Amino acid sequence: MSWPDLALRLTERLLGPAVMLETARYLLIDPPRHDQRQYRHFAPNLTHGDRTILKVQHWLRTEPARDATVADMTRLSGLEERTFLRRFHKATSLTPLAYLQHLRVEKGRDLLETTSLPLDQIAWEVGYQDSRAFRKIFTRLMGQPPADYRRRLSRQSQHD
Repeated sequence: MSWPDLALRLTERLLGPAVMLETARYLLIDPPRHDQRQYRHFAPNLTHGDRTILKVQHWLRTEPARDATVADMTRLSGLEERTFLRRFHKATSLTPLAYLQHLRVEKGRDLLETTSLPLDQIAWEVGYQDSRAFRKIFTRLMGQPPADYRRRLSRQSQHD
């Protein structure tokens, strides 16, 4: 969707914000946003070559890892904690906790898109006992609260 955004940005720059907004309404597209986080999917690096970290990454995608902690990851790796943290960050460019949050938000996002489950249940399904914690992390990573994300999707599907 970068071409419509570019066209609307150019329209705004050349003809002003009012014309750009009217054009966006006419074309039934959202005005360009600075924040594109909602369109990004978490695609972890699995080609880094560190087999120990790769083992932990694969485990994190399984159901038993839903309530994983950094201590669990360290134990699975068989490394000392400091060594594990350093190697995990080197391989993934994220801390283990940030990586886990990205995985959970991605799964929560899928559930928001494909189910009508209440937010409390989605938070529980992805490993959060407190839906407020999930909501806060989702908002930080996606740029909008889960309810707004779901509402936006339902509006888009009505236009399709």
